[in-house]
Amino acid sequence: MPRQRTGCVIKRKDRDGWWARLSYADKSGERRTLQRKADNRTEAKQLLKKMLREVEDHGPEIVEADKMRFATLAKIYEERKVIPPEYEGETKTKGLRSYKSQQRRLKTLVETFGKKLIRSISHSDLEQFKNDRLALPTWRGDKRSYADVNRDLQILRTVLNFAKRQGWLPVTPFERGETLINIAHERKRDRVLSREEEARLLAACESPTRQHLKSIVIALVDTALRRGELRGIVWSDVDLDAGVIRVRTMIAKTAKARTVPITARLRRELKRLKANAPDDPDRQVFGVFGDFKRSFAMACLEAGIEGLRIHDLRHTATTRMIEAGMPTAQVMVVTGHTQLATFQRYVSADDDAVRRAGEALDKFHADPGREGQSTYIN
Repeated sequence: MPRQRTGCVIKRKDRDGWWARLSYADKSGERRTLQRKADNRTEAKQLLKKMLREVEDHGPEIVEADKMRFATLAKIYEERKVIPPEYEGETKTKGLRSYKSQQRRLKTLVETFGKKLIRSISHSDLEQFKNDRLALPTWRGDKRSYADVNRDLQILRTVLNFAKRQGWLPVTPFERGETLINIAHERKRDRVLSREEEARLLAACESPTRQHLKSIVIALVDTALRRGELRGIVWSDVDLDAGVIRVRTMIAKTAKARTVPITARLRRELKRLKANAPDDPDRQVFGVFGDFKRSFAMACLEAGIEGLRIHDLRHTATTRMIEAGMPTAQVMVVTGHTQLATFQRYVSADDDAVRRAGEALDKFHADPGREGQSTYIN
């Protein structure tokens, strides 16, 4: 039986200098030879020992990838992983729904690390990338957020972990130093829509050209749906008799189906939309109106509302459900949150809620008989 690995140190006349040569059998059983140049015989011996040790610990792939650059790795990862999603029924079998955004972030990473050998990328390189990205304004000229840079680093970590699983890296640079992805540094948005602002916003949507936006705003505020989920809803998902909307697996961000409530005012909007829509159960309810970001921004401007984003309507809905007395676990089922820590970032107390808390404490202080009593609040 032939030896799996052999090595030697040679001095080649046709190629000046000393060389470490490693011969091994790959996964298919074919013999392969790798050579690495050294400055002298001693260094060539040390290099050969390193190559043999790495093959022993991690397999021959680790040496084969010795000259792999990040651009090559990113291309392989993109071809295998960053592809449109495919479904069997409602089960996603492969691909990513966020593949387009990942493609954009991969492009950014290749611009920085593309020419570097993957094994030469250090923890300090990652730190430098993080600092440079934070200092670089967005294309709008705004200050770049920690959340945006964290998403870049998360993709980079995923790509390097992919290389590790393939046997091309012994460890990733993320494992060689302190944590670089710190979610705690992300600025938590606590903007909620007040009732008075909501009235002004809906009034700005009363014009014939914005009737669709009124339905969208009510749907987002009353269901806590994400914008992408709302756009994916089709008429067969809407059950007016049961008073619920079904969020299918393939449109839910967490890939987990759930149902959300239909309030009385949302029911009126849905009936109006349905009366004017073709009788097609697969037709989108809200997605037919396209991207409504611009019309939403214009309505907010007309209503005199500042600092409100579409996603803040989900935040508003979640906060209102909590203030209405719904248990946290039930609210999470409706909103589709799977992690309590993430859910808690959406729960805000507006000025009215803070004042009500003060009033509750005033009542407590005014009633000596309540001393020592406790009430469990979920």
